[in-house]
Amino acid sequence: MNTVVGNILKRFQTEGVSSALRLMGARIGSLLRSAIEDRRRGVSTARELKDRALGITDLSNHWYVATDYQTFRRAMKHVDIRPGEDVFVDIGAGMGRMVLLAAELPFRKVLGVEFSRQLTDIGRENLRAALPGLACKDVELILADATQWPVPHDATVLFLFNPFDGEVLAKVCANIRQSLAEAPRKLTIVYVRSEKFFEKEIAWQEWLLRTHEIPCVEGRVAIYESKLLPGAVRNGRPGRAAKPEPAEIL
Repeated sequence: MNTVVGNILKRFQTEGVSSALRLMGARIGSLLRSAIEDRRRGVSTARELKDRALGITDLSNHWYVATDYQTFRRAMKHVDIRPGEDVFVDIGAGMGRMVLLAAELPFRKVLGVEFSRQLTDIGRENLRAALPGLACKDVELILADATQWPVPHDATVLFLFNPFDGEVLAKVCANIRQSLAEAPRKLTIVYVRSEKFFEKEIAWQEWLLRTHEIPCVEGRVAIYESKLLPGAVRNGRPGRAAKPEPAEIL
């Protein structure tokens, strides 16, 4: 059973008919948006694929479902992009939808990291098709295991759509923390469906602060920012721990 039908049935069982119908309407709208937006760009990013179809057997990796176009746009309204400076990284990039959308914004560089060769190949085909219309031309889809891939020191915005759980997620979080330790800076993490495993993983992470919470068709998006520790240096000046901000519920 695909994730859309499964989620609707679960909503029906837990919250009743009205809630399930609202979710069904939202999912239908998402599918229509995906078809229209993909066609406009000449790309294919909307298919759902199970891990086994992708050659992935590790249960810590979740199957491929692309983030809704509208979800990305809502989330990015709360990210302060410095044109020509910030670097966007999608960890678990799939067919490259978020990479393409990020490259339509004024990022200096956009990277996508994906474990599945099949998805990476499709993503690269999509990138070739969409590249002429992108604002950022420094775009790359990387075939790599996220647990072994060092987060670049210039990465400032990380995007994840609930791609892992368990030990894999813990290792990815450790890699992010290591990158910050080696190159202290402000780092923003945009996490879709954070009510699942990521929220548990970061509960004890003192280096992250949740700043926004945004409802979306997938559930919710949470945005986190790194805290600069006392003595850290950013842009040649001493940094300081970020002051907590109340979560914003839209």
